[in-house]
Amino acid sequence: MSTRLIWGALAVAAIALLAVGSVHSPPSSSSARVAYLDSILKCPSCEDLSIAQSDAPSAVALRHRVTHWVDEGWSNSRIESAVEASYGQSELLLPPGGGVNATLYIVPVALIGLAAAGVGWHLYERHKLGRSQT
Repeated sequence: MSTRLIWGALAVAAIALLAVGSVHSPPSSSSARVAYLDSILKCPSCEDLSIAQSDAPSAVALRHRVTHWVDEGWSNSRIESAVEASYGQSELLLPPGGGVNATLYIVPVALIGLAAAGVGWHLYERHKLGRSQT
C-alpha cells in the first residue's frame, strides 16, 4: 500500500511541477517588459520571427512603438491588443489561452500523468505478485 502512495505522490508532484513551471508572470521593469513584448510579437513582414529577432524595417518600427507604449504606461494586454488590431491576430507568437490551444497543452500533461500512474500501478502489481509467490 505504501508503494502505491509513493508512486501516486510522485505522479501528483510531477503534474504540479509541470503546471507551475508553465506559468510565467510578466516582467515588471520597463526594459524587461519591452524585451518580453519584443520576444512575443511577430515581425509583420517576416516568417515566424519575433520583432526582437528581425532587422526588417517593419520590425524596427514596431519595436520603437512598443517601447513608446511601455514608456506611456500601457499594459502588456493593451499593447498586444493594439498590435493585433493593426496587424491581425496572428501577430502574437504565443497561442491564446483558451479553447483548442489550451487542450494542446493539457493533453500531453494528462498523458504524462496517466503514463506515470500506469507505470506505478504496474510496478506495484509486480511487487505484490513477487511477495505472494514467496
